[in-house]
Amino acid sequence: MMKCGKLLLVFGALLAGSEGARHPHLPPYLLGRPTSQGFVAHGDRFSENADTPIANLTRKTVPQKVDNFDNTNNAMYDQHYWYNSNYTQGKGIVFLMIQGEAPATDLWIQNPNYQYLKWAKEFGADVFQLEHRCFGQSRPYKDLSYPNIKVCTMSQAIADIHSFIGQMNIKYNFRNPKWITFGGSYPGTLSALFRQQHPEDTVGAVASSAPLDWTLDFFEYAMVVEDVLKQTSTDCWQNVNDAFYKMQQLSLTKQGIQQLNGYFDLSPPFVDGQYTQHDIDNFFANLYGFFQGVVQYTYDGRNAATLNGLNVQQLCNKMNDKNVPDVINRVNNTVNWINQMNGDKVGPFQNSYKDMMAVLANVTYDNSGDLAANRGWMWLCCNELGALQTTDQGRNIFQQTVPMGYFIDMCTDMFGPDVGIKFIRDNNKQTLYKYGGADNYQATNVVLPNGAFDPWHVLGTYNNNTGNHMTPLLIQGAAHCSDMYPTYAGEPADLQRNRDIIHKELKYFLGL
Repeated sequence: MMKCGKLLLVFGALLAGSEGARHPHLPPYLLGRPTSQGFVAHGDRFSENADTPIANLTRKTVPQKVDNFDNTNNAMYDQHYWYNSNYTQGKGIVFLMIQGEAPATDLWIQNPNYQYLKWAKEFGADVFQLEHRCFGQSRPYKDLSYPNIKVCTMSQAIADIHSFIGQMNIKYNFRNPKWITFGGSYPGTLSALFRQQHPEDTVGAVASSAPLDWTLDFFEYAMVVEDVLKQTSTDCWQNVNDAFYKMQQLSLTKQGIQQLNGYFDLSPPFVDGQYTQHDIDNFFANLYGFFQGVVQYTYDGRNAATLNGLNVQQLCNKMNDKNVPDVINRVNNTVNWINQMNGDKVGPFQNSYKDMMAVLANVTYDNSGDLAANRGWMWLCCNELGALQTTDQGRNIFQQTVPMGYFIDMCTDMFGPDVGIKFIRDNNKQTLYKYGGADNYQATNVVLPNGAFDPWHVLGTYNNNTGNHMTPLLIQGAAHCSDMYPTYAGEPADLQRNRDIIHKELKYFLGL
């Protein structure tokens, strides 16, 4: 969160028209999540037929309690779900794709190239997709104001899944069904925890790139990005270090700030007496976000952009360009290249904390729910998950440019004075206490794949219990949720070996 990705997705020049561009006042990523389409849906178009409607796909709603834990409140809301019956063979095998911090669409329920749908066809499964409460059209309240948004939690989402499976068993007359849940990134967390908390509902789970050690100060994220850059090219690692060090030094003086204006097409520019420390922190957080995005999704092949070279090797080629002597200019060129590959506008560089917060403070749902999803994701992090991706852990190539206070202030500015440092810290501790974190995670019949190049992998569990078929996987050279996407020529060599392991475990779960 990971989770895919998006924790993880505005990528591909060919995709911009169909996916929609990100809001001009939002950075490309917020706490690892792409600000357009979420961790696993963002920019994903593997085949030109992916959007073509298929037969036997229905979109419906299921009644759910607004608050699953308040027995005195019987208020209900409509949660949206999708049902694909194209593969069913009447065997009682049911696959559920859990969606998370973005509006659910037809994409993940109908594109036959996805791994889980290939397996659904092979095993003859009925297939469902469930939209997460407070995202898309699944709205417990009319808006995301505080305190309405307080029902938008991981615990409520897990309870929704339990209720959903029970209702579907009755509605579709599934007798002795064999449900398997799937999810990637934050929904991977939901898939893993649901298997742990409600083993009676399913026979197994696949939890891809699933953070379980939700920690408040996620400084390890920057450490993985740095490690991946260094593994790719030590020159790249050094050049990124030199550039961020020089930019940090420039940010400390009025004269240096003006030089940053000259390097980047900042909007608005730094004007003496008019910018704040938040604006400086925001500049570095957004800049760092471009490097985050490329590493988090490198070599996943989920869309035209990553297939055509939006990866860490090409990023390093930009940062090592000897035809551009100034390393800060190389950073600007790298940002412009990423925007071009994404199909985003090249410039201006979003640089206003105030303008960003005005977007995130908007409590209304937009028509698609995609813009509002950024506020929903920030609430999940501020309220439960943490995962604040700082760079002030000590010596690192991104320097001490993105501090904890920047994110704490974002939470307070978005949700009000109640959501301050004590609220955020204590709620995050409660999440770790309630669910046990990564070290204490135990469940039966669950596969937990992670990509070794994915910064989120450090929050996953690697507890291996062969007797209980709890199978963690660390896929070398792979990134966020890579195991979920279609195969492609030139993909990391370790991907197929690990897909075969997942396939073998699925057969075991189903008794085949």
